[in-house]
Amino acid sequence: MNIELEDRWISKHTMNKNKIALIGCGIWGQNILKELVKLDAEVHVYESDVSLHEKLINHGAKSFQTGLPAVEDHFDGVIIATPSSIHREILEEISELELPVFLEKPLTINLEDALALKNIPTDDIYLMHIWLYHPGIIMLQDIVKSGELGKVHGVRSTRANWTSPRKDTDSAWNLLPHDITIAKAILGEIPRPISAVTEEHNGMIRGMTALMGDDPFAVFEVSNRYERKIREVRIHCEKGVAILEDEKVDYIKVVFGDDKSDPKELKVEKRKFDKTPPLHFEVKEFLDYLDDGEPPRSNFSEGLEVIKTIHQLIELAEHKT
Repeated sequence: MNIELEDRWISKHTMNKNKIALIGCGIWGQNILKELVKLDAEVHVYESDVSLHEKLINHGAKSFQTGLPAVEDHFDGVIIATPSSIHREILEEISELELPVFLEKPLTINLEDALALKNIPTDDIYLMHIWLYHPGIIMLQDIVKSGELGKVHGVRSTRANWTSPRKDTDSAWNLLPHDITIAKAILGEIPRPISAVTEEHNGMIRGMTALMGDDPFAVFEVSNRYERKIREVRIHCEKGVAILEDEKVDYIKVVFGDDKSDPKELKVEKRKFDKTPPLHFEVKEFLDYLDDGEPPRSNFSEGLEVIKTIHQLIELAEHKT
């Protein structure tokens, strides 16, 4: 390496750390913080819970503050991991920073707030949909694109567990964004909402079964009323079914067969994929973008489309007779 190239390499890798403002550092925000530190970012945390101060500094935060970042702080980008119920408020307050924003899903927890955000600049707001970075979902996309299982008939997903640590919203707004974005990643579009049924406790949605589209279809079941955790995605195709059985497995199961297959002859194949946690790929993509890389894969418009879809499904469930 000549001296000029060496000097340029040293400058990029030792002097130009990405300076990130991380707003919100609760349960999931702490995972984001750890990943940012691993990727050599300089992280300044903005968190209302002062009891977390020492813990977050020990996790690698450069500083801890309780307010919001200011223009004079000169950040390269902002990551927001607060409760979804205050996303609109925070985005409006920090819009003057004019910085790239990576926002934990969902965009908001109601359509009114999501539409109101169109009054601020949104070209550099991106959504953190972690399942778009899951190696298993990416393998399912590749299987569909290859055409080896023929025409895609639809997507079925189950996302269930017992209760939820998120108290500011219900199961529909908390869980459905994952399944809707997965369906779009697999099918290339979000199917039209057709019908939905909810399970409610004290006026709050705790579960929903939703039917979308026709050919291809999407069927979602989300619930906080299962005593065990389930994260299954199934792609139903003309010549077989491809399945991600759980978020923590390292394989896709492909079951070959069509409507004429003999039920006694079951052909199953397991295909391994990289088990690197998807959060690593997600955070790295944002940092790479700040270094003139490709933008994150879910933008504001797509985040708004997800909110509109959930709103439609809830309306369908409410108007069911």
